[in-house]
Amino acid sequence: MRRTVRALSATALTAVALGVTAGVAVANPSAEVTPRIVAPGGTVTVSVLCEPSGGTPPDTIEAESKAFEHGAVQLRRAKGEEDTAGGPVYSGTARIAPAADFEAGGPDSAGRTSEWTVDGACPVAPGAQGKPWSASFTVTREHSRGTGVQHGVRAGEGGAFNDSTVALVTGGVLIAGALGAAVHRLRRREQ
Repeated sequence: MRRTVRALSATALTAVALGVTAGVAVANPSAEVTPRIVAPGGTVTVSVLCEPSGGTPPDTIEAESKAFEHGAVQLRRAKGEEDTAGGPVYSGTARIAPAADFEAGGPDSAGRTSEWTVDGACPVAPGAQGKPWSASFTVTREHSRGTGVQHGVRAGEGGAFNDSTVALVTGGVLIAGALGAAVHRLRRREQ
């Protein structure tokens, strides 16, 4: 009986510790650009996970980058795709400036490969300043002979897997709990 209490106490403390760190990790907006490496004239998808603002979030937010063909793009809120913590998810597609723009000295002409950022701000409660977010991507002019197929097969798309910190921590806690229960049962059989 004492071992059961110890095992359950250790499992509970581990779950609490992981839960506290997960709450801290979700407190800031996160952004991602895919693909991370793109040729001039290609397209990228910008996805942003914002924290809950306490009210109805706007339908769009703006994402800006000097590497974008038009400098900025509107990201639309994905209705029904809110994170488990309740924050809105925004996504949009932007076209990268053509190769001629990079060769002619703009945007900020660089070598064959250059690192760029896309920036914006998540909505917050009325009267407050938006929470900034940023993501990086690389524009490469090496071996680029066009952008290739723009809309090929999208196997696996649908949100079945993501990098949600809350989901990863919850999965880890469940696995740790299952392992703890298995060890407890095996040890109990030995006695």
